[in-house]
Amino acid sequence: MLRELEGLARRLGIEVRFEPFDPRAARRGGLCTLHGAPLVLVDSTATTMEQVGILCDALAQFDVEIMYVPPALRTRLQKAP
Repeated sequence: MLRELEGLARRLGIEVRFEPFDPRAARRGGLCTLHGAPLVLVDSTATTMEQVGILCDALAQFDVEIMYVPPALRTRLQKAP
């Protein structure tokens, strides 16, 4: 699922970066804007499930209705806050 989310982000034109965060950081990643372009930062030391959650939360903010998204992934995106 993680790779599918990364592919979806690419198709949406959203850069995804995996970088180690300070262990004391309050969050493990999320969506931000860098020089006017969307960027998802993900803690590379987070578990795979945490990384999936971060990407789902970020990508759920974008309209993917007209794109092909595997059913399981679409369901996961719709459940994201």
